[in-house]
Amino acid sequence: MFFLPRDPVSIILAAIIGCLLLQPAPLPAEDKGSKPGKNDRLWALEKLGKPINPEVQDTNWPRAPIDHFILQKIEKAGLRPTRQADRRTLVRRAYLDLHGIPPTTGQLRSFLEDREPDTWKRLIEELLASPRYGERWGRHWLDVARYADSNGMDEDIVHPVAFRYRDYVIASFNNDKPFDRFIIEQLAGDLMPADTLEEQRRQTLGVGFLSIGPKMLACDDPDKMRRDIVDEQIDTTGRAFMGMTFGCARCHDHKFDPVSIEDYYGLAGIFLSTKTLTKYSVVARFHQHDLSQDEHTRRRGKIATLEKHKADKTVPEEEKKSIEKEIQQIRKDLPPVFEVMGVTEYPTEDAKVHLRGDYQTLGKLIPRRLPKAIAGQDQPKMPSGQSGRLQLANWIASPDHPLTARVIANRIWHWHFGRGIVTTPDNFGHLGQHPSHPALLDHLALLLIESGWSIKHLHRVIMNSSTYRQSSIADSQLKKTDPENSLFARWKPRRIESEVLRDSILFKSNRLDLTMGGSMLTEQSHKYVDRKKQKEYIKSMRRTIYLPVLRSSGYDSQKAFDFPDPAVITGKRNVSSVTPQALYLMNSEMIHNSSKALAEVLLGGTPEANNKDRASWLILHLLGREATPTERERGEIFADTYGKDEKNTAWAAFSRALFATNEFLYIQ
Repeated sequence: MFFLPRDPVSIILAAIIGCLLLQPAPLPAEDKGSKPGKNDRLWALEKLGKPINPEVQDTNWPRAPIDHFILQKIEKAGLRPTRQADRRTLVRRAYLDLHGIPPTTGQLRSFLEDREPDTWKRLIEELLASPRYGERWGRHWLDVARYADSNGMDEDIVHPVAFRYRDYVIASFNNDKPFDRFIIEQLAGDLMPADTLEEQRRQTLGVGFLSIGPKMLACDDPDKMRRDIVDEQIDTTGRAFMGMTFGCARCHDHKFDPVSIEDYYGLAGIFLSTKTLTKYSVVARFHQHDLSQDEHTRRRGKIATLEKHKADKTVPEEEKKSIEKEIQQIRKDLPPVFEVMGVTEYPTEDAKVHLRGDYQTLGKLIPRRLPKAIAGQDQPKMPSGQSGRLQLANWIASPDHPLTARVIANRIWHWHFGRGIVTTPDNFGHLGQHPSHPALLDHLALLLIESGWSIKHLHRVIMNSSTYRQSSIADSQLKKTDPENSLFARWKPRRIESEVLRDSILFKSNRLDLTMGGSMLTEQSHKYVDRKKQKEYIKSMRRTIYLPVLRSSGYDSQKAFDFPDPAVITGKRNVSSVTPQALYLMNSEMIHNSSKALAEVLLGGTPEANNKDRASWLILHLLGREATPTERERGEIFADTYGKDEKNTAWAAFSRALFATNEFLYIQ
């Protein structure tokens, strides 16, 4: 919590400190230079290089080319990488990393008993082929896409079909959709040619990306509302795909990055030529694509014609009754409506520069175009009959774009290790951090492009490396020299995210519902959120990714463990350790019910076992390792203190204690 000072001296000091905090991030020692200016060449805008594997002293350690880039810097620092983690640790790490739920005891044993040299590679392939993978890694992208099932802001209207975009993201990861196509569909899927209705649906689902951002729907100034929506779309597109803060140029040339105010309004024309709302007066309404089957459309048209005729006052009552019967017959077995939340085209419009960001004070007219500092002078011609979104999308998804592949490769690395090669994943500009391993980042970006933009290929490359398989148990000198693990010379344990925690507890207590897709919302379009229903949503056994995300109020359990603000792009979640987390793990209804359920599973599966064996079973089941003799003895004593008639209560309490251990809460 921050407190604003009131005395003049403190105010001045606070202002000075604030200015210092806003200075550009310090560069690595070898990259230090003068204060960045908008005319300085930005490292991220340089063409992707084809780095050569660096020479290293320990030639036995690298398993993959990326290991050479990591080891070179470790050796240069006079250090050594950490030894490989044991097989139990690795299998649990892989499951939590790719699926977001730990392995079963059977899966763990299967891996440990398989001594073939390609066991690890086959495990990765099995995990990538599972639908659980898309649910886990789709959630990462939803952080970036600022996904929610309601608008939030001034009018918290439900988005009952937003779930289709969420399911689209999950399916895209499961199907390993090429990332360049994934980009194009999210910016211009409605403009792509389609041979079938199913193909048209799949592509149009992607443009939910531009539509699901928060909006001030009760704004009484339609012109301002349109421009604020455009600003949010420009800022999100720039940061999500290119790691560039284009939104900073709305009022003036970017203070640090080579983005001019004219670049901004060149992009603004593209999005002003894009329809997001169908009604801009209070309360505004979202545009939705109706992609229902032809039969549904035909029947609805017939119903509309009949209802219009029925409303005619000159029609006799007997005929009206006959018309109503016909309407009911047509509605019988009517195919379901298939509506998609997403943008569409407006009449094209170039934008004038808004002086100081004020749309009522206009300057020079800027034709729709791409940012010149990145795209150069030779740009694609914007069509007169389309917004230009498709040209923008194709440019961003081009293998020649200097930012796109670097940004997503860095995101993938960050989501695997908890730390990016660039530690500011949403900002590759001058105020962001420089890459710790620039050649490695280029290597990964090129691998991605050369693989046909396959995200799964990047997983294989990273997870089969020695870098990924390191132990978290490192010597003290290494931790002292590199406390932030910027060298990646060890595995740095990190706490599992809020969704992984909830899903893992439900899964291990045999309560998790693995049904995929669909929505839990019952409200109709453009209706207000019923916050009371959140208490029912959180009681669901579905995976957490399927719980409705309401911007006006989140779930306490999710907020306690740093669920991101769905109103803004989040490429890097906060990680805190606060008292409410411990209170939740001790007292929440979900924890108590899951502990009781797990105790029933334990007692039902081991009716003749003694308490030492039951303690061993629980520790292996939840922590993925054998219990020590001391733990077995303590488990026995713990259960015996409750008495023979309170077995369920005893083992529920023991389970609850294990759920709260760091071994369960952290990816080691």
